[in-house]
Amino acid sequence: MMLFVIQFAIVLTCIGIGGRFGGIGLGAAGGLGLAILTFGFGVPPDSPPITVISIILAVITCIAILQAAGGLDLFVTIAEKILQKRPGAITFLGPAVAYLFTAICGTGYVAFSIYPVIAEIAADARVRPERAMSMSVIAANFGLIASPVSAVVTGTIAVFSGLHVSALDILLITVPGTILGCLVGCLFVYKRGHDLETDPEFQRRVLMNPLMIFIKIIKLR
Repeated sequence: MMLFVIQFAIVLTCIGIGGRFGGIGLGAAGGLGLAILTFGFGVPPDSPPITVISIILAVITCIAILQAAGGLDLFVTIAEKILQKRPGAITFLGPAVAYLFTAICGTGYVAFSIYPVIAEIAADARVRPERAMSMSVIAANFGLIASPVSAVVTGTIAVFSGLHVSALDILLITVPGTILGCLVGCLFVYKRGHDLETDPEFQRRVLMNPLMIFIKIIKLR
């Protein structure tokens, strides 16, 4: 038991170190943890997840082709039109769009392109951007486990292949569950924090903005 606790602590430490550096540092920290467990504790490494790696490569390749062909720009344009129709409902529409796009493409990277749009529309509508942004990030992650082409779902199918669990069986659980989770999360953050109109820090920054001061002077004239 004590040996397991030590090994688990090594894994958490490596994850923490990798998360601090981010990017390639996360992979390097994972390799370091694997080396410590393998050579230091004699834990035999498992076979590489070829199926999952192949799926990830296929999805990333499709996203690269989508971006090169201009499809990603089209997605952003469509998202912007949807969000601009009801800017006051950005706290609900933003996560919904992030969820839908991620579920369609099978990767959360596609949602990165619409985060700036969500933040800009929220600020213009005088809605705290953190409300829509926080749930949009979570909704994009939810979209991964509701996508039939994501590595998460396909990897789960591979794990439960001996139990005859199909993709439809998994999606019948994940899709309703994630939609309900997104709705509850949006309701939770709907009134989180002060509105921008009554937020003293936001008002102070607006008043200190030279451009806003110039506009007010022009209006007074």
